[in-house]
Amino acid sequence: MPPAYGAGLTALLYTAAVFRFSALVLALLLVFGVVFSLLPSGPDVARSGVTLKNVQLSLYPEQDPGAVWRFRAATISVDPLKSENTLDGLGRGERWLRRADGSETLDMTLRADKLVIDGDSNLSTQQAQMYILQDCTTLTMRSVGSTPILINQRSGYSAPYVGISSPSIHFEYDNFSSPFDLSNVRGDQRAGGTLQPDPSTTCRNGRIVPKASAASAP
Repeated sequence: MPPAYGAGLTALLYTAAVFRFSALVLALLLVFGVVFSLLPSGPDVARSGVTLKNVQLSLYPEQDPGAVWRFRAATISVDPLKSENTLDGLGRGERWLRRADGSETLDMTLRADKLVIDGDSNLSTQQAQMYILQDCTTLTMRSVGSTPILINQRSGYSAPYVGISSPSIHFEYDNFSSPFDLSNVRGDQRAGGTLQPDPSTTCRNGRIVPKASAASAP
């Protein structure tokens, strides 16, 4: 190989290496610049995570691919060490079901003051009220001691106590569990439940209305 050609090739390889290194440094700086620009400053930065204020969050559970959860919260605390997101000042959450054509329909609403989302997208809280639009069923749930209310994305609900009410039923259960569609309710039923075979109200488009008005509506 002629000396001039070898020297030129060495310079070319050196220039390419420097270019690759510079491009890598630039990319890292851009990535970290974006990350740090998104992080809040001041006291909101926790030792093990960050706290975001006035946030809208969409959750796509891997265990329940046909569903998407949407939340609005006053604050969301992200703790990567525990793989948990804590939503405070939640107010209302929504579970939507995605159809084959890509459209979505509202399946359920959830009200709770505080909600924890774990690394598997499961939800836990101490008190919650859920409303299932299909049959206008309200689930009023409470924790007991250290046992929380749990919404498992694979299996459904579980809670130490739940009250279930709709136009035709009112029941209370301890040690309650059920899939999302309430097709297999399990638990210790309390005495005093009621079943109305001919209730005066009915469920129409996700709302409880008098039967007379439902019959006259188009």
